[in-house]
Amino acid sequence: MKHIVENDVLRFPHPVLKSTKLRKGKIVEITVSGKVFVLFRDKNQTPRAVPAACPHRGANLIKGKLNKEREIVCGYHAWTINGEGQGYSPSVPKRTCKVHSLKTWEKHGFIWIANKDVPDEAFPDFTNKAFNLIGSFTQKFNAPLKVVLDNFGEIEHAFQVHKFIGASKSKLDTVTFSVKIEEEQTRGFSSCEYRKQPFFFRWSYGLKSGDYYHNDWVFRFKPLHGSYHNYWTDKPNTVVRSNEFIITTFMTPITATKVDLHVFVQMKIKNRILRLFSPIIRFFTLLVTKYEIWEDARIARFAPLNPEDGNNWKLTNLDKQIFHNRKKTDTIYYGKKEYTEAIYEFTE
Repeated sequence: MKHIVENDVLRFPHPVLKSTKLRKGKIVEITVSGKVFVLFRDKNQTPRAVPAACPHRGANLIKGKLNKEREIVCGYHAWTINGEGQGYSPSVPKRTCKVHSLKTWEKHGFIWIANKDVPDEAFPDFTNKAFNLIGSFTQKFNAPLKVVLDNFGEIEHAFQVHKFIGASKSKLDTVTFSVKIEEEQTRGFSSCEYRKQPFFFRWSYGLKSGDYYHNDWVFRFKPLHGSYHNYWTDKPNTVVRSNEFIITTFMTPITATKVDLHVFVQMKIKNRILRLFSPIIRFFTLLVTKYEIWEDARIARFAPLNPEDGNNWKLTNLDKQIFHNRKKTDTIYYGKKEYTEAIYEFTE
């Protein structure tokens, strides 16, 4: 399969590190799509990001320290690099240079980076004003980006891998799923009779026996992220239950076989009585989300990027969206101008 050279993914903002992990006076190394950078805070505690290789002779700046001006001093030859990427030599002060510094944002509990010329308007707007952001976390995937992409673009694995999402195996005949392919995004709509859960879970979410679970999502490619709206209704789909939450997952490629999934969870509790227990319910919701995504990471590392036996995959109507997501990842996210279609067999 032959492609032209892909564009720099940092033409889009990416979350890379929880804000609490970049402490004052510390330098942290990060990698995005094989490129290594260091993060640090300047005198105003603003996050800064520059390439990890010192412009002098390439020593890794993670081995350096911050001086009183909150500039990085290389641990090898003491060259100094500030947050704007300006560097100079201590032994030959007239010897200066300029490296490619990155633009940073500190939002939603994370530090985000992009190329310097990326406008603020490019920052992804994924929050819903009717919901509260209740937490965020990072899950590491030891799998290629497109394998992770596939996992979050289909529902066929839900009954097998997950404990709190979707239908049980005995209720698969109630599953409905449809997709909508748009120019710059894809949408999925799924519903099913919800699986049995312990009393505390049903009570804290205001659920009744026979309720239906819904997961409606939109996947966008500038950068790669999906927002999944989870909610429950009665069987006729006329009454929406109290609790709803939105899980947004940003996929930041690290290497060819590693991805950091940065997860943001928003929640809405409509029942006034249940709101009294919101700290417990929110904590439980975050715990369940972490567990389910950990299960995704556990199994995804065994999935191949492409068919290994030379044959075509036998896709069903429950995972037919993954091909469209792969294609849009190549053309929109990576900016490839030509794409060679893989051939899949679909079965209903």
